[in-house]
Amino acid sequence: MARVLINSIDSFGDKITQKIIATKTTENNTIIFRYSNKEGNGEIKISSDFVEIHKKGEVNSSLILKEGKKTPFSYHTPFFHKEFTIFCKSLNYTENKLTTSYIIYDNNIEINQLDI
Repeated sequence: MARVLINSIDSFGDKITQKIIATKTTENNTIIFRYSNKEGNGEIKISSDFVEIHKKGEVNSSLILKEGKKTPFSYHTPFFHKEFTIFCKSLNYTENKLTTSYIIYDNNIEINQLDI
């Protein structure tokens, strides 16, 4: 078991802190954290040049972060289904610490920026 602490702040000043207990495995040089919480199930896959984050539950989302690249981001709730684009400004994983900064775009219009 691994303890995962997620701290994020967005461009609106909203801060989120989550403490999660996860299982940590390694498959094909990819570190995978899997967890369940009140919001559903989640998975964080960390490889040498990208990170995938998937959530399934009340909110279903899937994103891929590649530093310096634009990638798709899907976000679905019972009332809202939307596909966005993400530009990952920075991505770093060292000694069990992942930091990233990315911008979310809707039709090429910036709608939010997150630092995690």
